[in-house]
Amino acid sequence: MTTYSVSPYIQLKSPQLSDAPALFACIAADRPYLSQWLPWAATTRTVADETAFLKYCQQRIASHQLWLTVIWVAGRPAGMIDLHDFKDHHAAVGYWLNHTLRGQGITTKCLATVETIGFNTLKLHSLNLLAEPENHASRAVAEHRGFHQDGLLRAHIPTVQGDYRDAVIYSKINREFTP
Repeated sequence: MTTYSVSPYIQLKSPQLSDAPALFACIAADRPYLSQWLPWAATTRTVADETAFLKYCQQRIASHQLWLTVIWVAGRPAGMIDLHDFKDHHAAVGYWLNHTLRGQGITTKCLATVETIGFNTLKLHSLNLLAEPENHASRAVAEHRGFHQDGLLRAHIPTVQGDYRDAVIYSKINREFTP
């Protein structure tokens, strides 16, 4: 298992199937909020669903189609952060964090570590991050890390209801990166 230290009490660890119960508990406790922004939160209904998702992630990681870690805070799984949609030295960033830990800069610190990995280890040229216009918390993470707001993608993010919502797109290129 790979572990990255973000701070003395925050680590990023490669996903293990044994993380599923704790991650599912976070999702279940925060389903109404998470479902606003992340369609998968509404359909992750059991620990078995989360276990199946982690197996899928492990397969994609093994085939170099995904870089994903579980965010551990004070020794407990509390969310996830990933790089996905790899193409031409670009990747997209995704993340979520347990509601009890939001507003403490944890995701921002984790994103700084992911940027280091993306630019220095994976040799990416740019990172992109999408957030719905009303998702002020997610947008703040991008802005705190100096991502550039590039524009608005109209009707871009699919919802559980089958419609689409707008997305603000942020980017950072490797020459703009500072740890």
